[in-house]
Amino acid sequence: MARGDRITAERTFAGTSVTYTHHGIDLGDGTVVHARPDDPERIFEGGRVCLATRGEFASGSRVGFVTDPPARFSSDEVAARALSMVGRDGYCPVVENCEHFATWCATGAPSSHQVGILLGRAAGAAERVAAVVAARMAVGAAERVAVRTALGTTVRLGLRTLLPATIAAEGVALVAEWTAHQAGRPAAQSRAAGESAGLATSAAVCAVATAAGGPAAMVTGALAGAAVWLGGSAAVGMAEWVRRRSDGVPADGVPADGVPADGVPAEKGSFAGQSKAGGTAAAGPAAAADGLFPSAP
Repeated sequence: MARGDRITAERTFAGTSVTYTHHGIDLGDGTVVHARPDDPERIFEGGRVCLATRGEFASGSRVGFVTDPPARFSSDEVAARALSMVGRDGYCPVVENCEHFATWCATGAPSSHQVGILLGRAAGAAERVAAVVAARMAVGAAERVAVRTALGTTVRLGLRTLLPATIAAEGVALVAEWTAHQAGRPAAQSRAAGESAGLATSAAVCAVATAAGGPAAMVTGALAGAAVWLGGSAAVGMAEWVRRRSDGVPADGVPADGVPADGVPAEKGSFAGQSKAGGTAAAGPAAAADGLFPSAP
C-alpha cells in the first residue's frame, strides 16, 4: 500500500455474520487514518477520526484498497487531508462514516456506496410496493392486476402474489448487490448483479404462484414476474432521474458543489468542518466550509 491510498478491511455488523468494509487512508508508514465509532456496539453514539497502525486497522482481516471513485488529489494531498482531521469528533454510520471520510479525503466529496446500496434498495422496495398497490386500486372491483408479458400475453395476478414477489425480489437483490460490492466489484457491476437476482426471484415467485395451471402457465407466470420487476426498475430509474434533475445534478452525477448524487448532501455540525486544531479541515486544495464536509474546488 502507498501513501494516500484508500484501504479497506472486512468487519462484521455487531451480533451478526454480515460483513461490510471499513475504510481508511494509508499514510505509507505503517499507519492509517480512519473514522470510527467510539463503541462498535453503539455505532450511533458518536466517534472520531483516529490514527492507528495498519495492524490495528486490519484487526486480523485482509487489507484491500479501492480506487472508485477516482481520486481528485495527489497522494500527498490525500494524506494531508486525512491527517488534518485526526482527533476530530463526529461519526454516524448513515451520513459520516468511515467510507464518507475516506472518499472525501480523496475526492473532496463524501459518499458511501455501502449506504447507497442500503438506502437505494429500501427506496426501491417502497416504490415498487407503492406501484403494485396503486395498480390494484386502479382496477377497482377487479381482484387481479393485468400484467402484459414480453410475448404479448396478459396475465392477471393478485396482491397475494405481486406483493410477496416484489418484497422477496428486492430482498434478494439487496443481498446480491451487497455481496458483489463486498467482493470488490465496481458499483455498476454490483448494481447489475442485484438487478439480475431481483429479476430472477420475481419471475420464480410468480411462476410458483401459477403452477396450478401447469407448465405453460408457469412459463407465462415467470414472464409476468419478469415484467413486473422490469417495470418497477424503470419506474425507480425514472424517479431517480427526476430527483437528480430537480437537484440540478448533471448526467455525470456530480453537481457543481462536488457532492455526488449517490452520496449524502452536506449538513451542518459534522466532524469534517474543522481540523483538530480548529482550523480548516482540508490541507492543500480544499477550503473550509459549513457542512458535512468542505466542498472540493
